[in-house]
Amino acid sequence: MKRILTAAAAVATIVAAVAWETSLAEGNKKEIVALTANEVRWFTPPYYNDGRQRAHLFGDSSQGGTWIDRVKIPAGVRALAHTHPRDELATVIEGTWYVGEGTKFDSAKLKGYAAGSFVLIPAGVPHFIEAKEGSVVVQLTGIGKWQSDYLEK
Repeated sequence: MKRILTAAAAVATIVAAVAWETSLAEGNKKEIVALTANEVRWFTPPYYNDGRQRAHLFGDSSQGGTWIDRVKIPAGVRALAHTHPRDELATVIEGTWYVGEGTKFDSAKLKGYAAGSFVLIPAGVPHFIEAKEGSVVVQLTGIGKWQSDYLEK
């Protein structure tokens, strides 16, 4: 009788463990999440007053955590010299993005990065940007709240 109770207890324990693991797997079910180009939702944050737009693809750059955003910059728009407290990791998706290093905007220092380029601007490095010939879309990736500190007004 003792053997039967021990076997029954072992079977019950195994069944409970399998049921628990199955319920955990369903609760953490992974699935593909995707956005088509038409599903990307562009908005104008209050800190953009020059026609730029932003889209949150993953996470929320205004709240922190891990995030991926896109920034759409109309032709002719420039951002004067500024810094960021965290690294800026940018991939040019469309157009040619011009970036220069320095504490004052200087068009002679701009270097063009065509679609497909990756640009890393380390935290604290003063830089400026421009969309010269046409509109530009840049994808930014980061961890922590996005912040720009302008050196020029």
